Amino acid sequence: DVMIPALVSKGIPYEDACGYTQIGCVETVIPGKANPHAVTGKANVLKAIEYVLCDGSSMMYPEFTTGTPTGPLEQFTTFDKFYDAVKQQIYHLLDTSCRVVKKCRDASVNNDPKPYKSLLTQGCLESGRDFNDGGAIYDYYQIMLSGVPNLADSLEVIRQFVYQKQEYTLQELKDILQNDFPEESVRQKFINKAAKFGNDIDSVDLLAADIVNVSCDYLEQLSEKYGLSFHAQPFTFLWMVEYGRESAATPDGRRKGEIIAYSVSPMQGRDFNGLTSLLNSLSKFPTRRTPGTTSAIVEVDPKLFTDRNLSALTDILIACSARGLQNVQFNTIDADTLMEAKRHPEKYNNLAVRVSGFSQKFNLLSPELQDHIIGRTKHACL
Repeated sequence: DVMIPALVSKGIPYEDACGYTQIGCVETVIPGKANPHAVTGKANVLKAIEYVLCDGSSMMYPEFTTGTPTGPLEQFTTFDKFYDAVKQQIYHLLDTSCRVVKKCRDASVNNDPKPYKSLLTQGCLESGRDFNDGGAIYDYYQIMLSGVPNLADSLEVIRQFVYQKQEYTLQELKDILQNDFPEESVRQKFINKAAKFGNDIDSVDLLAADIVNVSCDYLEQLSEKYGLSFHAQPFTFLWMVEYGRESAATPDGRRKGEIIAYSVSPMQGRDFNGLTSLLNSLSKFPTRRTPGTTSAIVEVDPKLFTDRNLSALTDILIACSARGLQNVQFNTIDADTLMEAKRHPEKYNNLAVRVSGFSQKFNLLSPELQDHIIGRTKHACL
């Protein structure tokens, strides 16, 4: 109900769209007929806030203008004007990513031919073109959108505290972030007194959905600009660690260098209204425009997978899928067990967890990833 329309929206005939599957973690492919160029482009859209506040420069590395100039903060007299500037930065981030993809694509034609894949993929022999030279019947590039939940949460904080309540100016907010929240009380206010994505609260959920919608619009424009087909893929894989490390503090309460949210999952610990609310939030994304899939990992208490609750859980998943829920993966290990496994790894050699589209033994993960998984909300009720 979701994936087939998403593929059809990209020009893939219905009959072939029905044969889709996913490779690797969540990457979508038409077997034997497509080159999906999975996880080809990457864009951390959370950086858009940082670039607007610094007029195109990095807050962490001010000597570098890695964004695009959007003007002084004084001109953003309304939230809509500020959000428009954020959209300009998102376009710049996506354009930069797609431009790199185009360069890599041109280089791979000469330097990375795939004769064996070409033999096994329809369209290559017929067109006389290599798998990496657009030979497959369907040739598209999946562009990862990272930081969407953090960006939505940050915009909601700005809308509430800068524009509605007028407790801070944008310059004061910038100073707070540059100094990595010198007052913990301010950070806690930003975390707890503004709505957060993942709790079925429209004000922030619809911001997250709009960020993805806008990104899809831009990717259509960039497809025409570069002569390639770009598909939105709201997915981080493990780059949530790297992107967090290279991002300044953000208005959602995230400290400098802290890991950002995994894919479209809420920032760890911010979804507190229960599993149904979380799934409702995820269902609001424009998933029929994102054939790269809006990946989410949901942490649930093992009790929800007992005979008593399973039928209700199934009904909820089916209902949310009809509304647009696209890709959900589950962990069913409680936080106490995970913390004990971190303290005593030798006792939990076989404990496996869902990490990012794949599973891995918990004791083989870095401490950063272990803490990230422990910090995810463990939903114990529907």
